Amino acid sequence: MSTKKHLDTLLQIKADPSQSQRSLSLKLNISLGLTNSILQNLIYRGWIKVQKMTGRKILYLITPEGLANVSRLMYTRFQETLHYYHYTKDLLTAYLMKLYQQGEKTINIYGTGQLAEITYYTGISTPLKLNAIISDDPSKKIFLGHEVLTLSDFIEKYSQQLSEKSQKELVIISTVNPDKLQQEIKKHKNIQKNIKIIDIESILKTIT
Repeated sequence: MSTKKHLDTLLQIKADPSQSQRSLSLKLNISLGLTNSILQNLIYRGWIKVQKMTGRKILYLITPEGLANVSRLMYTRFQETLHYYHYTKDLLTAYLMKLYQQGEKTINIYGTGQLAEITYYTGISTPLKLNAIISDDPSKKIFLGHEVLTLSDFIEKYSQQLSEKSQKELVIISTVNPDKLQQEIKKHKNIQKNIKIIDIESILKTIT
């Protein structure tokens, strides 16, 4: 059984010991049957215990052994996240340097998630310059200290560059929803050919 599910369940119980299995399953985004199975497994391991209250209500309480394992599992998750960050950063550095050697001078980043953050910090360690950060979330205004543009705002802002025949393609590194980005760009047929989309997640999978 996934240790991630164990940790997520323990953290939910720690936050609210009185929540029902149904509530847990909704918060964990898993089936009620799987939630029950995880709880039974945690009880068997001695990481949680059940305390009956009045009526049918029960409390799930984390035992000292369970708390020790929460700390252990959180440390493991941190180590895995740190490994992912450095591993991805190394792969991105090699790829972005290749783009630079091919003549690219600037990049645009589409997305504001974890991969976008890694791409940003990797990019500023190379000779490439950040042109813009783009998101399909209109509520996202600032990301890592930079203004976030919608695709429409981006096209409007750089329309002159996009219309210049001598201008190379503007590269957009997509860190999320590349298909959605492609569909949006198709609506702007006059500049569609001047935008190059790189699905960086797909590139990373190919490299690995």
